[in-house]
Amino acid sequence: MSALSLFALAAAVLVLVPCAILALECLAACLPPRRPRLHVVRAPETVVLIPAHDEEQCLPAALRSIEPELAESDRVLVVAHNCGDRTAMVARALGASVLEVRDDGTGGKPAALVAGLKYLDSDPPEVVVIVDADCRVEKGAIRALAMAAAESGGPVQGDYRFAAETDDDFGTLSSLALLVKNVVRPLGLTRLGLACLLNGAGSAYPFRPLREAPHGEGSIAEDYQLAIDLAKRGFPTRFVPEARVRSVLPGRHDAALRQRRRWEHGHLALVSRTAPLLLLRGLFTLDRHVFSLGVDLLVPPLAFLVLAWVASAALALADLVLTGQGAAAWTVLAAAALLFFGVAGALLRFAGPRTLLATLRRAKKPR
Repeated sequence: MSALSLFALAAAVLVLVPCAILALECLAACLPPRRPRLHVVRAPETVVLIPAHDEEQCLPAALRSIEPELAESDRVLVVAHNCGDRTAMVARALGASVLEVRDDGTGGKPAALVAGLKYLDSDPPEVVVIVDADCRVEKGAIRALAMAAAESGGPVQGDYRFAAETDDDFGTLSSLALLVKNVVRPLGLTRLGLACLLNGAGSAYPFRPLREAPHGEGSIAEDYQLAIDLAKRGFPTRFVPEARVRSVLPGRHDAALRQRRRWEHGHLALVSRTAPLLLLRGLFTLDRHVFSLGVDLLVPPLAFLVLAWVASAALALADLVLTGQGAAAWTVLAAAALLFFGVAGALLRFAGPRTLLATLRRAKKPR
């Protein structure tokens, strides 16, 4: 086998592995759900913690969606972090407790969470539910998250979906990619009895493990890092599909691109720095949850995965034409089949046939 053939085959295998992982997660998500076995008979005392930075426009809708979900002993704490608008005033007017924090601004959301948790030290709740200020909480979500966190003794992640603000190709494809990332993949891992990653809003934690965790400091993908840190401490995250939290993608393409690139770059940095260590740690300690997080991190964002497949396909085609070797080409075809049928099956199940057909039409439409 020539050097070109070896290189093309290696590239094809590197693409095949994440495609196979993604297909397995998508297939597992389509399995029938297990009936939850909740032994908690009393709703835990809960604080809904909302980190907010200049959110006076969207915060009222979030608070109004949360208020009907609260029990008598529950509270809402808004951390107004370096706000230059009326976020704190709006939150107080709607009945929330408010903690105003001023710092150098380099800590971002993790710094706001740490400040809020320190504030709660004097009267700690049993469970903390984290919701972003631009989200809407659907009926029953707060209770489902709080009960699941109290039952499992560890973090739980709700069904966190984004709708496209504009009905164009970019918004639609972005919202569907986030559906796969935020819902399908974590649900598949939970159905397999494995840990999943956190996606930020719509998550809940027993107070003490969250208070003692490092909160993703130093990581752009801070939610992923928090899930990893908690799993290492023996608190794997599981997915709670009954808890539905909704948000809207930025309508402006430049803002949406900045948001997506921030997550993608954070994910890729986390993969190179953390995934191999998680795989080794999981193997040596026989911790399936830590190992599964390492495996899950091997799947890059969908856009990167598609680009990697295109590059490996071009290399495999060159190898086939120049040397007549077909191993790389067959491997690339297998990766394409896994990627297509995995994602298409997931979208058919979780977005519906009409959405899937509309997406395929958009993808084929000439630019």
